[in-house]
Amino acid sequence: MRYTQLIRGSTLAVVMALLVMPLTASAQTLERIKSSGSFHIGFVPDQPPFSSKSETGQPTGYSIELCQMVADATKDKLGQPGLKVKYSPTAIKAGLDMVANGDVDILSGSVTDTLQRRERVSFSIPIFNGGIGVMVRKEAPPDLLRVLKGEVAHTGPIWRSTINRGLSKHTYAVDTGTTTEQWVRDKIATLGVIATVVEVDDHEKGVKMVADGKADAYFADRVILEDYYNREKDDHKLMVLERYFNYEPIALAVARNDDDFRLVVDTVLSKLYHSDSFVDLYTRYFGKPSEITQTLFKAYARQ
Repeated sequence: MRYTQLIRGSTLAVVMALLVMPLTASAQTLERIKSSGSFHIGFVPDQPPFSSKSETGQPTGYSIELCQMVADATKDKLGQPGLKVKYSPTAIKAGLDMVANGDVDILSGSVTDTLQRRERVSFSIPIFNGGIGVMVRKEAPPDLLRVLKGEVAHTGPIWRSTINRGLSKHTYAVDTGTTTEQWVRDKIATLGVIATVVEVDDHEKGVKMVADGKADAYFADRVILEDYYNREKDDHKLMVLERYFNYEPIALAVARNDDDFRLVVDTVLSKLYHSDSFVDLYTRYFGKPSEITQTLFKAYARQ
């Protein structure tokens, strides 16, 4: 009898612990912000137009503005209008670690929402529809350009025949710790291509490697590549191909098991996507959104 009661008591304790754990975790970020008196934003400074530094050194960009809106909403929710907003520059991989460890409250940039990353952090509803693109020199080998554009004729499997004809024995630069790096490595491994992959720790270095002829191609988020192309003084040497190699949901990274704070974030985004100001914000950074894009963002929004 006592043994049975002990087992029942232990089982009840475990069940109660499981019920309490989510409640404790869900208040973690807001409680930390309230007690510290500051809202801490991690941002990746080499990802314009999503996040970068202005000429005065201040964080700027599309996702930065979204995080600032979240900060304002957090001030209202906590009743702390004097809440300070802090920024910490970081890289994607390190920034995700900072979110997971509670060192920052939210991560701003072109951050792809993946199942693997969700093992450590959570994500907002999408803030942009991204995808991998490629930057090359205009004088790149014709075979390379045709393959990257998907125009090479083939007699066998598409990727194996075209890649080996046009993409072997080249050097490809990728931003380290990103989904793009993994995508390029997976393609090379799957197709048995003989190629060199060079990791860089910021996009400017990747662009420069292509411009200087030290890399044949630089793979990254296509929107970011376009921004760097427009800024590049020697842009007559470079070009960004129109092709998207895949499509990726870009989102704001937040702590895992933290529904209260994520609700604040998603509420801000949802209200924005249904407002007239969203078109103005989107247009400033990416050009006017199509009707399909506007409809898609309204579908992302929650009622």
